[in-house]
Amino acid sequence: MSWREELKKIARETSPLITRRPGEVLSKEGHANFVTDIDLSIQAQLKKRLSALVPGSHFIGEESENELLGGAPTWIVDPVDGTTNLIHDCRWSAVSIALCEGGQPCAGLIWQPYTGEMFFAEAGKGAFLNDAPIRVSQNALPDALVAFGTAPYNAELSQQSMRAALCFLTHCADIRRAGSAALDLAYVACGRADIYFELILKPWDYAAGALLVKEAGGCFMTPFEGGKDSAPVWDRPAGVFASNAVCREQALALLMQSAGKY
Repeated sequence: MSWREELKKIARETSPLITRRPGEVLSKEGHANFVTDIDLSIQAQLKKRLSALVPGSHFIGEESENELLGGAPTWIVDPVDGTTNLIHDCRWSAVSIALCEGGQPCAGLIWQPYTGEMFFAEAGKGAFLNDAPIRVSQNALPDALVAFGTAPYNAELSQQSMRAALCFLTHCADIRRAGSAALDLAYVACGRADIYFELILKPWDYAAGALLVKEAGGCFMTPFEGGKDSAPVWDRPAGVFASNAVCREQALALLMQSAGKY
């Protein structure tokens, strides 16, 4: 079995833990920031299996003290993206796994256990949904479906987030706020959404999804970190923007104008 298929197998093996029941909340770290027993169990399982898959690799996960992102092979993992959805049995949560080499994502996987959808990308080799190639849409902004996040762990950004959402609502077909950045990015990659933004995310929220979008022909950036022409950051929290190529310039201008430099 190739390492790619083994990685997919490792992700699928988390399904019984996620789908068995809503998670038991173990702690709350700030506004709307919950940790469940499921998050911790899946992260422990993934850390063990992924470290064995790439011996000597480092690990950065949401529910742990982490190593720095350097040149060594490093896993960036969100064991459950969409924990609040999980707690409410909303069935819109995902496992997000990125492998970085030289400080850049080289492989990304997002597993949606409730639908059985496996999104996978490898740098320079394209993006796939259940092994079928995927591409971003060709919709222009007036016809676009815009996904967004409200940065719920950073309540001070609420007004900017909603101001940006309202701005997009007046320029696009409609907006969606679903509660999983990983799945929102995967949906941009496969053309189910056309644009996604959130004013602050951790790298484990977006590393895998960013590679999916780029390999599917879209654009991904962290525009509040050095401007729209700077390389995305993977080693610290950042605001993110993703879109198809048709919407990019107009949508990015709307985001920057409406959200401002916070």
